[in-house]
Amino acid sequence: MMRVIKILTSLLGMVSMSGEAIAQEQELAINFVAVSDRLHTAGQPDEAHLSSLASRGYGLVINIAPPASRGSIATEGKLVAETGIAYVNIPVDWQNPQYADFELFSGIMQQAGTRRVLVHCQMNMRASLFTFLYRVVHEQVDPKEAYRFVSKVWEPKDQWLAFARLVLNKNNIQFEFSKK
Repeated sequence: MMRVIKILTSLLGMVSMSGEAIAQEQELAINFVAVSDRLHTAGQPDEAHLSSLASRGYGLVINIAPPASRGSIATEGKLVAETGIAYVNIPVDWQNPQYADFELFSGIMQQAGTRRVLVHCQMNMRASLFTFLYRVVHEQVDPKEAYRFVSKVWEPKDQWLAFARLVLNKNNIQFEFSKK
């Protein structure tokens, strides 16, 4: 009986720690979304959170906002790299996202291996959409399933809807975006 109580106590401790870990991740940045155990998207993390990414298990950070974006941290790459995490900045123009940006993003993601990845931008709009496109094009995730994680943050319009359709069309993938 005592052994059963110890096992249950241990299991309950793991469950509460998992809840704490989830809460800690949600505090990472605005619009944080855990797409999978390995892949997360978010808005701009602050300096303290950037410095703590290694202790949270991340191995790669991809920032797809231009370095001069409002709210950006000028020393972000240095802060992240000092903790031993790989860092890449792909400065995707909000007004004019390019297929070449997606190709570069895809190449980096394909080289990530089993690393835990944080993809971020200012508000997790660019990041969530690029991640959706990557998962659908390269991981063959069902578009409807993958899009759930975009819609937690926003509904792409205008140039972003056109960009998403371009990427999907170039890769012969059919998907009907929500019409809101």
